[in-house]
Amino acid sequence: MEVTREDLHKLVDRLPECEWEVSYWVLLAHLKEHDPLLWRLMTAPEDDEEETEEERIAVAEAEEDIKAGRTVSFEEVKRRFGIDL
Repeated sequence: MEVTREDLHKLVDRLPECEWEVSYWVLLAHLKEHDPLLWRLMTAPEDDEEETEEERIAVAEAEEDIKAGRTVSFEEVKRRFGIDL
């Protein structure tokens, strides 16, 4: 059986509220073992620091690069570096 995102959403929607927390921790335990990066991302503390002026400038420059077409696609990066994902 192929499980889709929609199937997972339906399952979660059917869970009684009292099961939400345990289900969350069971999923995190699974991720910790099978996908450590995703586990770290999901358990990382929220970044609540104010954006610095330097960061605002960097974002503005990046947005200008995108508008001007000064970007390289992920496919092109993989090709240039010989990455086969």
